[in-house]
Parts: sequence; structure tokens; C-alpha cells
Amino acid sequence: MQLQLLWDLQELDLAISNVKQGIEEAPLQSGVDQVAERLEKLNNQLSEDEIRLKGERKTLRTLEMNVQKLVDDRKELSENMYGGKVSNVKELEQMQRKMELLAVEKKKLEDSILNLMESIEDKEALLDQATAELNHSKQDLEGKEKRLADEMLQLERELARLEEERNNIAGKIEAKYIDKYVMLAEKNQGQALARVVEDLCSGCRVYISSGLRGKLYNPGAMVYCENCGRLLVKLDT
Repeated sequence: MQLQLLWDLQELDLAISNVKQGIEEAPLQSGVDQVAERLEKLNNQLSEDEIRLKGERKTLRTLEMNVQKLVDDRKELSENMYGGKVSNVKELEQMQRKMELLAVEKKKLEDSILNLMESIEDKEALLDQATAELNHSKQDLEGKEKRLADEMLQLERELARLEEERNNIAGKIEAKYIDKYVMLAEKNQGQALARVVEDLCSGCRVYISSGLRGKLYNPGAMVYCENCGRLLVKLDT
């Protein structure tokens, strides 16, 4: 009877270990960690892109203001040149050269503005694409987190059930059997007991000697495998 209870205890302990491992690995298996990491990277990249885009828009406004100033300067020069305010030939020639220089500078600024507008347009398109991907990842994460929460709840309920059942069984086992079980379990990765099936130890797959086989029919005897040291049990199938 005690060996049967020990075997049941071992089965529960192994099941509990599996459930605990499932709880530890659930976030990884559900993909939550991977999606959360990707979401963080997307957020960081999006923030960097928005900062760069904001900088280019500010530069564009500055260039447009500079162009407008050149237009105003050329208009003022034109009024002075052709409005009769200046009659000195040399001064008129200087003003003409300044008009030409302003025209060249205006053309350079306008080219820069066109290039910058194209760059801003490209960045806005990429930003829209990144935002869509970010929103999709958020939805993906929410779905995975919901499934993970449901899975964790089921695992925790199963763990509580198994632990309660284990406590009930452990309370029926004599201390000497528990002590031996704990010692052997530590040595054999949780498998303190091994069934004897067709005269084989199920733990190490070695044949049991004829001397030990006879002792297995004594329900109170504690028989150990001569090869692996596990406590042997011969259970009814």
C-alpha cells in the first residue's frame, strides 16, 4: 500500500514539475516576449523617424522664409532700379549684379527646398508604413497576451489541483518512505521509483535478479534496483 502511494506521489510530482515548467515557458512559447520586443523596437524607430521628420520640416520652413526674404530683397532692388530713385550708372550696375546674385541664391534655395520636400514625402510614407506595422504589432501582442493569460490561468488551476492531491497522498505515507523517496528523487531527476515490467527495471532497463524478484511480492519490502538504485515497485496493470 505504501509503495503504491509512493508511486502515485511520484506521478503527481512529475506532473507538477511539468506544469511549473509550462508556466515558466508559457510566455516564450506563446510568442509574447518576441512580439513585445519587436513592438519596443518599432516604437523606438518610430520616435527616431518622427524626430528626423520634425527636423526636416523645420529646415523646410526656414528655407521657405529665406526664399521669401530673397524675393522681397529683389523686389526692393527692382523698385529702386526702375522707380527713378537711383540714377547713378555705377550704383545701378552694382544693384544689377546684386539682383543676379540674389537670383542665383534663390535658385539654389529652391532646389534645396524641392529635394527636402521629396525627402519629407518619402519619410512620411515610411512613417505611415511604420505606424501601420506598429498598430498591427499592438493588436498581435494584445491577442497573444489574452491567450497567455487564459493559458496561465488554466495552468495555475491545474497546479493547485495537483498540489492539493499531492498533499492528500503525502499525508497517508509513513515518514520513512517519504524520507527515502526524497533522497532517491534528488539523485534520479525526480524518479525515485521504477516499475518492474517483464522483470526489467523501467528506470535503467536492466533485468532484476531472481533474488530480488521474489522480494517484490512482499508489500512491505523496500527493494532497490541493483543497477540504478531506484526503489522498485511491481504494480498491477
